[in-house]
Amino acid sequence: MCNFVPGEVVAIAPLGPLNDLGRDLPGDLSVSPLVTEIGDLPSESPFIGLGVAVLRTDPGIELLGLSQMSARLSAEIMKGTALVDLNHIVPLSAEPPATDSLRLSSHSERLVISLRALLRGALGSSQGRLAMLDSGLAPSFISHRKVTYLDYTAGGRLQLNAPRVDPLGHGTRVAKILDEVLPVGVDLVVGRLPSAPSEITCLHLAHAVGDLVARTSPDVLNLSVAPRDDTFRCRNCGQHASIPAFLPTFFSLMVRLAGTSTSSTVTVMAAGNSGQVPNSRWLADDLSSLLIAVAENRRGERARYSSAPQGPFADLFSASVFGGDDPDEPGAIGAFADGTHGTSFAAPFLAAATLLAKRLRRPHLDGQPSGLGQVVQDLIRRAERGHRLHLRPAEE
Repeated sequence: MCNFVPGEVVAIAPLGPLNDLGRDLPGDLSVSPLVTEIGDLPSESPFIGLGVAVLRTDPGIELLGLSQMSARLSAEIMKGTALVDLNHIVPLSAEPPATDSLRLSSHSERLVISLRALLRGALGSSQGRLAMLDSGLAPSFISHRKVTYLDYTAGGRLQLNAPRVDPLGHGTRVAKILDEVLPVGVDLVVGRLPSAPSEITCLHLAHAVGDLVARTSPDVLNLSVAPRDDTFRCRNCGQHASIPAFLPTFFSLMVRLAGTSTSSTVTVMAAGNSGQVPNSRWLADDLSSLLIAVAENRRGERARYSSAPQGPFADLFSASVFGGDDPDEPGAIGAFADGTHGTSFAAPFLAAATLLAKRLRRPHLDGQPSGLGQVVQDLIRRAERGHRLHLRPAEE
């Protein structure tokens, strides 16, 4: 039971059906809104009206509670508006970088310059918003745009007026790439997740994703996060436990709902590195609002450390760009000057290109692969070759 919270079963569904679950379940049931109801929230958000039911039962009979809750929510589950699962632990902490320098490598600098020229030439001064969930943002970080900071370290719930902090330095590096590439009219929203390996659960992430998308309506959501290792050490028993794939069920519901929001949010998620559980696209095969970020080396080849989705439609929902050479290569170049590399740093380049791709065509095709990955990949290649954009923007 080490890879999930013992004695805990979680359901996400509309509040009405959750309130009708009944009182004869094997444990104590609590129901609350998914999104923290503070501040101004758009009533039309698909996350408003959703709730979370947590069944706390005796350890060892979680599956009994899961089966009973699933049966009672079967109508909502069949409609794709509800999910029930164990509350898996997902240690998303990134390794702290070797230095606190934010200086990009020479190869990343060239990519920044070429992609920035493409985006600013096509988007001009148009407005937009890109959000990210990561380890936070350093208070010393100076940006070229409006930045909104949201703290979700208390169980995924929003903490008002929390000061900027980034104990790992990972989120600040992702923000650095986005800030360098994006046109100045694009706002940046940075959400902070907990940093300790055993502090994040699927429920915490569901709260954070739901609140951030509902509260800020981003065009694109960047997730440069993945389980750090295939296993982690349980803090209670000391044993090594396997890690399930990233947010195995709740994630697909969150991404699907984000895609139906007024901003049609597209989620760009890092594929994951060697030693991590891959963020496999097969877990959400019907999603058209999810793009998997794969890392390339400086020769344009997939880096050996990079995971990648499998299957005949992989190129429709994934794209690749420089994330740093394999560190064991002679003369290896990282995404940053200190050699830091990973799919985490390929994702923000692709997230920026996705913002433009959304202006060029409608990326969602009800339940069918959308080809968004191919459009984003084409934009990246155009930027690398120094080409200007000649595609006609889609009509709204």
